[in-house]
Amino acid sequence: MKFALGLVLAASATTAFASEDSNAAIATGVVRMAATMNEMALACKHMTASEIDNAKAKQKSAAIADLKIDASDYDKLYAEASGGFKRQWATAPAAKQKQSCDQMKNMPKNPS
Repeated sequence: MKFALGLVLAASATTAFASEDSNAAIATGVVRMAATMNEMALACKHMTASEIDNAKAKQKSAAIADLKIDASDYDKLYAEASGGFKRQWATAPAAKQKQSCDQMKNMPKNPS
C-alpha cells in the first residue's frame, strides 16, 4: 500500500497546497486523489472503464456542489492527475504494480 499511497500523494501534493485559499487547496487535493485512485482502479482492473466513468461523474458533481469548484477546473485538475499517475505507473516495476493491485483488490469498490 505504500507504493499506492505514494502515487496518490505525489499526484495530489504538486499543487494541492500551492494556493493560499484553503478551500481551493482541499478541492485540488480531493480531485487529484479521485483521479489517481480511479486510474489505479482501472490499471488494476478493479473497475471497468464504464464504472470509472460513472464514479468520475458522481465525483465531479459532488466536487462542484460541495467544494464549489468550477467544472473546467475540475476537468483540468483531473486530467493532470490522471496523466501523472499514468506516467508513474508506466515506469513502476511490475512487482510494485502487482503489490498495489493486490492491495486495491482488498478494498471495497463502493465504500459506504
